[in-house]
Parts: sequence; structure tokens; C-alpha cells
Amino acid sequence: MTSTNAFAYRRVHRLTPLLRAWAFVAALLTIVVFNFTTALVEGVEDFQGDETWSWTDIAQIGGGIAVAVLVAFALSQLWWSRIGFRLGEDDVELRSGLISTKVRAARYERIQAVDVVEPFAPRLFHLAAVRVEAAGGSDSAIEIGYVPRAEADELRRELLRRVAAQGPDAEMSAEEASAALEGGSPDPHGQPALIPPIPLGRSLTGAALRLSTIVTVVLSLLPVLTEVTFAVVVPALVGFIPQIWRQIDQSWRYTSTLDGDVLNLSYGLANRRSQAVPRDRIHAIGLSQPMLWRPFGWWTVTVNVAGYGRESNKQSGTSRLLPVGSYEQAVGLITAISPLTSHAVTAPAWDVRSPKRARIPSPIDASSQALSLHSTPDQQIWATTSHGLLSRRFEFIDISHIQEMTYRQGPVQRMMNLAHVRFDLVPGPVKMTARDLDTADAWAVVAELSARELPPLAEP
Repeated sequence: MTSTNAFAYRRVHRLTPLLRAWAFVAALLTIVVFNFTTALVEGVEDFQGDETWSWTDIAQIGGGIAVAVLVAFALSQLWWSRIGFRLGEDDVELRSGLISTKVRAARYERIQAVDVVEPFAPRLFHLAAVRVEAAGGSDSAIEIGYVPRAEADELRRELLRRVAAQGPDAEMSAEEASAALEGGSPDPHGQPALIPPIPLGRSLTGAALRLSTIVTVVLSLLPVLTEVTFAVVVPALVGFIPQIWRQIDQSWRYTSTLDGDVLNLSYGLANRRSQAVPRDRIHAIGLSQPMLWRPFGWWTVTVNVAGYGRESNKQSGTSRLLPVGSYEQAVGLITAISPLTSHAVTAPAWDVRSPKRARIPSPIDASSQALSLHSTPDQQIWATTSHGLLSRRFEFIDISHIQEMTYRQGPVQRMMNLAHVRFDLVPGPVKMTARDLDTADAWAVVAELSARELPPLAEP
């Protein structure tokens, strides 16, 4: 166990406490402006019409504001003095806390990814955070920040070197770590980008043509066009607006490059991020085309990455490896990050399809529901599922990555002699289900996949 000697810790930037709190302050000011706009305007008008005000009064108000700012900065420095990090022999540690001290540590062999994150306010001061994703759940990450951008890049390199030095039990191989050293660069080592920078117009149009965006616009217009009050639609807007923003932010100036076995991503509007995704941690791949994207021929590719958790975990890196792109880009990306051939992606040989009677429980997309099990050139068995007619969806997975299987049969399916076979995967946006199969076919799929060879358990 490493020592917790305080003198061994390295400092973050002095502005870190203030930059951590800026979002709260901005939200507080927004509430004040929206709720007290009338009072503020009346106060300004009274001030302009009141001849009793003097420059002395104005100086006193300004001095009071300056004192408040100085007090806030002094208090932030007390907080700053208790924030520190260090790279030990076996783990990376982060210490924080003024009244009660909290020390968080992540062992190098448990580290899943190391990303450089540049939120909007710190980026104005050329500062960044280093986010260390560790195995153990959505709350197991350590974020070191803020430090100068050059120091963040060097810290990331050093962490990756130490992860690679842990031997055969390391989560990253030495090849992965060395390939990830330049992660986030649009063109590391002179290699062409796998996904070149996505045009801004395509990013904005793709976000605008999402169902969540259209629902948000319709809800926003309800108070204007009907007698529905704005307070009624606020809860729905609060749920949809962050989704729209995340879609724009994660596709803004997005580019990716495959360097060895690591996919390096760079993206972000307000929060710029350099992210590395090792190929061997990608468990499931999703290829989908929203209905309103079909006239443009755009597709999106999402993945489940071991250790990144659910998509609702906003602090983790993106699971969308192609936010919006052409079909050729999508197929090229899938074949680059998996052993699948382009033919296996574009024209899979379906082994099982939903029978015609499946049109009763699934009247829209019964004809597109299918399952394929096929061998790749390296003798791996991959499963492919398909569903959706208006919005088309395909999912791919190495069957050894299927955690469990669930045979499910609803009342209507029972009458029609149909059943679903759901594949339980690591958390992520990709969900896989072989839908509305004949019960005999469903049990045959369960029997065949139950005999799959599972990877050996990692040693603790």
C-alpha cells in the first residue's frame, strides 16, 4: 500500500475550485435573471432617476463587490490547498476535502481508459482535466484537474506508460498504450483519419432531425399556440434538451483515427475531449439510421465499451464512434474495429427470421426482424440482429461477450407461438434482441449460444 504523505502530492491549478463552481454560479445567475428581471429593470430606472446617488455610493458598491470576490478567492485557496494527486508505484491517487479528507485511488491494472477533457470555462484559461476510467462501476473514475493543457497531455502519457508496465495482468497492452500516447490527435503518426472531421452543417442537421429535437420544438410551441402553460412542458424540456445538447457536443468537429489497436477520438463544442478506445474493450456494435436521416443516407455507429458504463453516465467518454456519417463510413468503421468483413455487415446471411404471423405483435417491422450467426476469418462466431423498418437498426457482437440470455414470451406471443431471445450485454447504448422468433427457433438459439465458449475470468 502506498504512503499518503501529503508532501508527495502534486498541485492542481489555483483556479480549480473556482472553475469547479462556475457552472453552479452561472445557473444561479440564470435563475436570478429569469425570476427577477422586472425588479432589476425597475432598480436600474430608479437609480438613473435618483439624483441623490453619488460617485461615492457607486464606489462603495464596487468596493463591496471587490471584497466579496477577494473573500471568495481566499476561501477557494483553502480548498485548493487540500487538492492534490500523485502517481504511486501501484496506483494513482487523488486527495481532496477541506473539512474531511477524501483519498481516491485506482490501481494501474484496473484502469480502463485515460482521457483529456477540456470543459468550456477551463479551456478559456488553457487548462484541462485528466479523467481516469477504472473498472468498478460508474462512480469509480478519478478526474485530476485542472492543470495546464501541456501538463495534462504529459500526465496522460505517463499514466499510460505505467498501465502498460503492469505486465500480463494490465488492462492495456504495451502496444495499446504506446498507440494511445497520441490519442485525440486528428492525424497521429501521419496516418489518415478513419473518420475525417464531420462537417458542422451535418452535425447540426443530424441533431435537428432527431425525434427528441422535434418533440422539444413541438413542446416549446405549445404555450404559444395553445392555452397550455409553460410550466406544464418544462419537465419534458428538461429531459430532452440535455440529450440534444449532448448530440451536438459529441459530434462537433468529431474525428477519429485508428492507431494500432486503439481508436483515438477528438470532439466537443463546449467540452473538448481527447479519448482513446481500445478495440478489445468494444463488446457490442450498433448500426442505426433514424427515419428522418434516410433521405440523406446518414447512419450512426454506437458501441458498448467495457468499463464505460451506461450512456446516462455523462462523465464517461462517448459511446458514439460515428455520430453522423455516410453508410460507407459506417461500414468502414465497423470493419476497422472488428473482424467482420464488409459483406458480413452489408449483406449478412440470415439464419432465422420472424415468421409471417409475427406481423400481429410487430405489424411495422416484422419483415426486418432476423438473426444471423456466422464465423469471421479468425474463427470467431459473431451474432447479428436486425429490426426496424422506418428507423433501421443492426447490432453485432462476438458471442463470447454475451453475458446472459433471456427467453421472453408475452401473452400475444404465446398465442402466436412466438418468443424473444434477449442478449444481456455489458452496460451501454447497444441492446440486442432476436425478436418474435418461432418458439422452436428461439429455443434452438438459446441452446446453441448456451454452448458458446466464454473467455477466462481475469485474475483479481
